[in-house]
Amino acid sequence: MDEIVKGIIKDEHVLVVAVNCTETVEKARLIHDTWPTASAAMGRVIAGSLLLASTLKDRQKVMIQIKGDGPLQEIVAESDWLYRVRAYVRRPHIYMGLKGEKIDVGRAVGKGFLNVIRDLGLREYYQSSVELQTGEIATDLAYYLNISEQIPSAVSLGVFVETDNSVKAAGGFMIQTMPETTPQIIDFLERKLSHSPSASYMIRQGMSPTQMLEEAVGLPIEVLQQSHVTFYCPCSKDRVINALITLGKEEIGKMIEEGEIVQIECYFCKKKYQLNIDELKNILRDL
Repeated sequence: MDEIVKGIIKDEHVLVVAVNCTETVEKARLIHDTWPTASAAMGRVIAGSLLLASTLKDRQKVMIQIKGDGPLQEIVAESDWLYRVRAYVRRPHIYMGLKGEKIDVGRAVGKGFLNVIRDLGLREYYQSSVELQTGEIATDLAYYLNISEQIPSAVSLGVFVETDNSVKAAGGFMIQTMPETTPQIIDFLERKLSHSPSASYMIRQGMSPTQMLEEAVGLPIEVLQQSHVTFYCPCSKDRVINALITLGKEEIGKMIEEGEIVQIECYFCKKKYQLNIDELKNILRDL
């Protein structure tokens, strides 16, 4: 079962989070029929959004959107305070081969922007963006945290795709220092993390998120939170109707004139919703 662990390095002012989301990414792969490069990119964004979700309070959500000029075009993942996540990639049938021993996600993403949108329960969402540095996503997410949120962070994200296209390992970890962190521990962590195994390798070795963190930082971890991770999409017919309402009377009137059933598919879970003419007329009447 997929799991996320949040904690601190024992006796140090360093926040640590690690996630194993292999089953969740595999489910997303099956939903979207992604090919290896798209699977790896989507899996990394899923893992990244779950790491950011560790900072949320009740009923809050966070979304990571990667928009690049590479063939994938766009990857989106949204996680909430309960570590329920959903995701999609604009062009799922992409395979760009390997770069060394890893899937070449950077070339498939290309140049563009990483956007983080936080739903904090206020009237408006909080959104910030940074230019993509590498397209490898982990580096870009760390850059975002350092620049936009001014939190010194190290991020590792990894996805291992088997030859049959199935996802055999997916997850990551995030290390964040605090103002009270000593220069000595920062230097130690920089040296240790530079030689740390990849997140996907550690998951394939059977390590739990806590063991991943202890392997990465080389120090004992005090666990503050341990939670399950699930793929979940809250879409519903009511939400579809609310989305149609935003189109306005004129557009809905045109749909009625065409006299055909309107079919709408959820980007995230691929579930299809149908609205017949009577339902469209009721919407128009309510407007």
